[in-house]
This record gives sequence, structure tokens and C-alpha cells, in this order.
Amino acid sequence: MIAMNHAEGFFHYLPISDTDMRLGFYVTGGGWGVVSPGSEYPPQQHPGVYQFSWAAGRELPEFQVQFISEGRGEFESTPTGRVSIEPNTLFILFPGVWHRYRPVRSVGWTERWISIHGEFMHRLVESGSISPASALIRLNSHQREPLLETFDRLLDRIHHDPTRHTPAVCANSLELLTFALELLPKKDEKIAHARSGKVGPVVDPIVNRALDIIWTRSDRPLSVNQLVAALPTTRRTIERKFMTALGHTVLDEINHCRLLRAKRLLTETNLSIKSVAYLAGFGGQERFRRLMIAEEGCPPGAYRDRNRSGTPAKS
Repeated sequence: MIAMNHAEGFFHYLPISDTDMRLGFYVTGGGWGVVSPGSEYPPQQHPGVYQFSWAAGRELPEFQVQFISEGRGEFESTPTGRVSIEPNTLFILFPGVWHRYRPVRSVGWTERWISIHGEFMHRLVESGSISPASALIRLNSHQREPLLETFDRLLDRIHHDPTRHTPAVCANSLELLTFALELLPKKDEKIAHARSGKVGPVVDPIVNRALDIIWTRSDRPLSVNQLVAALPTTRRTIERKFMTALGHTVLDEINHCRLLRAKRLLTETNLSIKSVAYLAGFGGQERFRRLMIAEEGCPPGAYRDRNRSGTPAKS
């Protein structure tokens, strides 16, 4: 069980490439944690797009599968209204659907989650296989153990190799999703490739740690010097290691991470360009604009128009 191996909990956000997105199903992150009685919730260390307050709630740019194995709380979304969360509650969050959830402060809870996205998920919605109105279920004791085993196997895989979005992670996530689909109410019920293109794993532990920091924290101010300060190395050494392992600089990796996060937000949300720049970790809109033009040949607004259809973005 994860709780025995990683007593403090963890979370990771995985590096996603354009190739991963074209496959139609990909995993953007995962984690688990114990929220102790009396603790603030949610913890304030996730990238900005994932943060929320109970008062405001949030809308995500992707899907999430959440499982509360112990504890009690409450969940509310626009389609479901407010419902109680008891031990062994499984629920799915949908992109663009307002929601909020929290544990009972005096009780706390244990949570596991993965973030997933892609064309395949949208096809499940379009076919009626999953629906925001029927996305929460309480498992019985016979259903709990196989779900936990599947979830923990996936999260262990993510935790032990958080710098690559591997086919095995996708396969484990699809296994978990299949389990969830079998449990959720049916329609008629009421309720990595490395960024350099290399396929092999990065074996240098310092580069691996740097990649994990970049992809998990780069939505906040993060310079190369700040990254180096968090590692047992020098800037010259880490730059040399990055060039050897990945074929590009540390700053290239930081910018690549922020650009991919920004492109997902542009494509999957109606957030303003200013908000996208902030949530992706850019210091301002102009730097975001310059990097988008350099990589995509167009500014953020034009990229959004080119890659999606729907409601115009907020100004």
C-alpha cells in the first residue's frame, strides 16, 4: 500500500509533449495525501490552475479521478449539488465544470487522485459513458481493495519515475479508468518521451530531481539559479548534465514546461490570456507572447483560435 511506503504523501505533474497529446489519452499528474484533522484544505503547494478555495470553487482544464479511502467531507458541483463524502467515495471531475470539495475539518481524509485528458475522454462524455451529473459513487468493501491496488500501483509508478510520461503510466491509468467506468452509474441510472525526443529514461539522479522540480513547480517564479539552489550541484554542472541527458539547457526545459501548460490552458479553457500567462508561470504577458511566437509562429490568441472552437476567451 502507498501509505506504508510514502508516509508523507506526494504529488507530481508529468511532462507532456505534443506527441503525447496527439495520442488521444495522457496523464498530467497524480498523487496522494493524508489531510489530518484540523488541517487547512486544500494545501497551498500545487500549481495555480489546480488551487482553489471553498468560497470560490474552481474549474479544471482536464479530468481528474479522485478516491477518498478514509475520512468524511462534502462535494459540490453545478450538476450534482452538494453531497456528502464518506469513506470509499470515488468521483470524477470534468473540465469546465465548476466544483468544490473538502474534508470535515475535525475528521480529515485520505485522498488519491490522477489528472487525465485527451480526445478519448471527450468521446466518453459525448457517448454518455461518463457524465458530470453521475460522477460520484461509494464503493463497498469488495470493490475497495481492487481499486486501491490499481490506484496505488499507478501512483507508485508515477512517484518512482516522475520525469517521464510512459506508456506504462497510460496503461495503468486506463486500467483505473476502466474500473471507475464499471462502478459509476450508467446513463439510465439516477445516481515520455523526454522533451528532447529521447525515449529512454534519464538515469542521472540530479537531472531527474531537477525535472521533477521544474514540472511540478514551474508555475511559480523559478529561475535557473533558484533551481540550482535546491540541488546539490552547481549551475555549470547542471547545465552540462542537461545537455548530455536531454540535449538542451535548463532554461529551455523551464520554458518548454510553461509553454505546454499554457497551450493546454488555451485549448481547454476560456481563461483570459493574462490568466493563462500567470497560471503557466510566465512573469508577464509579453514574455509569454514572445515565446509563443518563437515556438508556434503566432501569438497566444491566434494559437487558441487555430486549435479549438467554442466560446471566445474572456478579455
